[in-house]
Amino acid sequence: MNRKRLDYRTFVLDRLIWFIIILVFVFFSIFAHQFLSTTNMINLLLHTSVLGLLVLGQATCLLSGNFDLSAEGTVTLLTVLAAWLMGSATAGAGANSFDSGSGWGLNPVLVIFIIMFLGAGIGWLNGQMIARLRMNNFIVTLAMQLTLRGLALTLCLGRNIASIPEVFRYLGTGKVGPIPVQVIVTLLFVAVFYYYYKVSSFGRALYATGGNPRASYASGFNPGKTVIKAYMISGFLAAIAGWMLLGGVGESGPELGVGLTLETVAAAVIGGIALSGGRGTILGAFAGVLLLSVVGNGLNVMDMHPNAVRAVRGLIILMALIIEAQKVRYKPKLVR
Repeated sequence: MNRKRLDYRTFVLDRLIWFIIILVFVFFSIFAHQFLSTTNMINLLLHTSVLGLLVLGQATCLLSGNFDLSAEGTVTLLTVLAAWLMGSATAGAGANSFDSGSGWGLNPVLVIFIIMFLGAGIGWLNGQMIARLRMNNFIVTLAMQLTLRGLALTLCLGRNIASIPEVFRYLGTGKVGPIPVQVIVTLLFVAVFYYYYKVSSFGRALYATGGNPRASYASGFNPGKTVIKAYMISGFLAAIAGWMLLGGVGESGPELGVGLTLETVAAAVIGGIALSGGRGTILGAFAGVLLLSVVGNGLNVMDMHPNAVRAVRGLIILMALIIEAQKVRYKPKLVR
């Protein structure tokens, strides 16, 4: 009987984030007019999709014991680069602020492969500097973010680039029935990554590296290669998120993607990913995305001032940290 009680408590602690999401969703369903409308639910899912992909990458790096602050810079540069490569009007040659680019008009499918390759390449470079050169992950990825945003500004000359081909925009605007394609793609990524990290040797290496790099090495894993792969995954997912975001918006600009980094870290932490590494799940990180999205969307529907929304979201992050700290202290007592 006592054993069953302990199992029940650990079950609740491990899935607390989902109970909170349900309570918050019910609250806004009752008190926020139009919260359950079809249009609002689609907007909620669209926001969750882009942020969800970035959080998968951030969670992967955090599980290895590292931050990735360069994700939003990757999104900004690759969206600007994609639009620039596909642009038919050359900047400075009679092009206006909303239709300028390289003038090459590259095939959208080719551009998609280019930005995915570059996204993984940016992650590889981050990983090399952190794992091989022993540089601080926080400073490296922050510097990379600033560098990438500077390159984006230089490339687009501070102007937006529009006229994005419909083929490229399909990921951001297409639908399967009433469900946006990007929602389906994000859910597939979440499911695949959740399963892969549970059953693969890379998943075990990721948790081992984040938990204790020296013990990981003694167990036969290579912490350096694991960290490099983690950053490559994060860069690749940032490229996909950028493709998704650009496809939905329809034009690129130097501000596209700005501010997403802190949201990804917050969502991952709320979902139970430990900042110290080695603890948490991909599903939990995605739950953090859902909670932030539901709260932000619900408060906007209730016409709360944007500054107040930021304050509430900040309090939620603090509460999540407090709850996580208590879980770490309380859970070992339950399993003794």
